[in-house]
Amino acid sequence: MPPVATGTIFDIQRFSVHDGPGIRTLVFFKGCPLACLWCSNPESQRFGAELLFDPGKCVACGGCAEVCPHRAVWRDGDRVQYDREHCAACGRCVEVCYAEARTMAGKQVTVAEVVAEACKDLPFFTRSGGGVTLGGGEPLAQTEFARGILTECRARDIHTAIETCGHVPWPAIQAVLPWTDLFLFDLKHLDTLKHRNHTGGDVSRIVSNLRQLAASGACVSVRVPVIPDFNDTPEDIRSIAEHVVSLGITDLHLLPYHRLGQNKYRLLGRQYGFASDKKVPDVVMETLRASAADAGLSVRIGG
Repeated sequence: MPPVATGTIFDIQRFSVHDGPGIRTLVFFKGCPLACLWCSNPESQRFGAELLFDPGKCVACGGCAEVCPHRAVWRDGDRVQYDREHCAACGRCVEVCYAEARTMAGKQVTVAEVVAEACKDLPFFTRSGGGVTLGGGEPLAQTEFARGILTECRARDIHTAIETCGHVPWPAIQAVLPWTDLFLFDLKHLDTLKHRNHTGGDVSRIVSNLRQLAASGACVSVRVPVIPDFNDTPEDIRSIAEHVVSLGITDLHLLPYHRLGQNKYRLLGRQYGFASDKKVPDVVMETLRASAADAGLSVRIGG
């Protein structure tokens, strides 16, 4: 099948240094099959466009109410009211919101547009050994669009990487294998019930895909988001590390939990679903790193 020419993303971040080797352009795909309670990019979870609204920035000019075709915004005295249930996320209100209280997450772009943006940084890729990383959300949920970007990057000798949660059909991974230099593969927990309760996903599918990916000879780094009261014990990390070693993978990244995306839930009109406000102390992260290294892995803290 030919690559799909368009897909949905919500951002392109240039000069990223935590998502593969060197300086990279990171493309954030919209939509994810998981719903991790601690997700720092909640705007990545749903596949369609979404409106983020910050009432603290709203100056009640009323421009949004004048242009909204769905009557989801209206004047109420000297205030502006907003009903998300009637909002179609068409973006008309964003276009007239000079206070930037309203922003959109999600837009249709072409393969050519994404690659053109990435090519602006070709000199940095060359000097640093960097390239393009597809993240999200889950890029393999838009398989053909992802494949289109990867093939065009490869044609320009740009190093390619994919960040994946692994919760996709195996053929989606097969489809991009020939054009992907590095897979950054998340493995959050090995316990079926705990994984499902915290992410909504089936860990058996993830484990199966990781096993097949490792057997294919692909270059794989496993990444573990270290989450308080979920997988932050030496026993949790050791079990993951031993499983990774059994697959012949040698590289593991431990990613400390943070709450930097928490405010986005408010802007999306959602509740932040993760109850813990703990931070994993540096000394604990170092203990976890040592536990994984003892299993025979090359381990680093951070991406």
